[in-house]
Amino acid sequence: MSTFSPRTSSTGETPPRPQYSNWGRWGEDDEAGAANLITSEKLLSALSLPNKGRTIHLGQIIGDRGAPRTGNPALHFMQNDAGDYLAGAKAPKGFKGASDHLGITVHGSSTHVDALGHVWYDDQLYNGFEQENVRSSGLRKLGIDKAPPFLTRGVLVDLPRLHDVSHLAPGHEVTAQEIEQSCAASGTALQPGDAVMIRTGWIKTWGSNDVAYSGDRPGIGLDAAEFLARHDVALVGADNSGVEVIPWAPGTVCPVHQFLIRDCGIYLLEFCDLEELSQEDISTFLFVAVPLRIRGGTGSPITPVAVV
Repeated sequence: MSTFSPRTSSTGETPPRPQYSNWGRWGEDDEAGAANLITSEKLLSALSLPNKGRTIHLGQIIGDRGAPRTGNPALHFMQNDAGDYLAGAKAPKGFKGASDHLGITVHGSSTHVDALGHVWYDDQLYNGFEQENVRSSGLRKLGIDKAPPFLTRGVLVDLPRLHDVSHLAPGHEVTAQEIEQSCAASGTALQPGDAVMIRTGWIKTWGSNDVAYSGDRPGIGLDAAEFLARHDVALVGADNSGVEVIPWAPGTVCPVHQFLIRDCGIYLLEFCDLEELSQEDISTFLFVAVPLRIRGGTGSPITPVAVV
């Protein structure tokens, strides 16, 4: 979840939370959530999808100042560089090398995946784990180190293509019906264990003079979230800052995060770049993404890749 301004809609009724949950589905001690849907059969099936032998990056370059973000930029410092040797540093037998340091805000600096312990409500995390497991040293349960590598079928839901626009309008709530229409247009049916990429086109508005990137933005609402959960997807990614629509419904804060992560154990992938997939009209692909194994981490910087 990115660093949002806590803005909610000023009209309408507070929507009820969908009556759907994956708690206990894979055992009382499960910490992997919907990643359990990526079975060996699912993985092997996904491996058969590529036929061109090409890879497409779906993530941003860490430290690229031209990339959208809502938090502080990554801090990248050189620890050793050529200047050290020019200043007289020793080079044993002529050997020279460079090294660096990276400091990054996980939720806001670049493309990242949320751990299942990232958000919760009613004092309980996914699968009923108590909030006391969230400690100053990290998550004792549901840390990103409990997430497996994601190798599965990826599905692009291209909403700007559906509506013939460059990007969806600020505050546009992507609905279940729109996802169905986009899948139908590409001849794709969602399957259990899929990684679904929601393209809103919002990445194009970064740096724009007439659109506030960090203001109201398009994304999925609870209607679409429940649709995806009931189709047993393992992961939902998007090219905006937090997957879900802003403004939120009245009386709520990050309702999609609460439902998909806490109730369903479905992973969220944020700040994706889905433009090349759209330009080449690719709707299904082998999706590969491996989180850093940060013990107790609330998420991880990640480089998702489409293999076609």
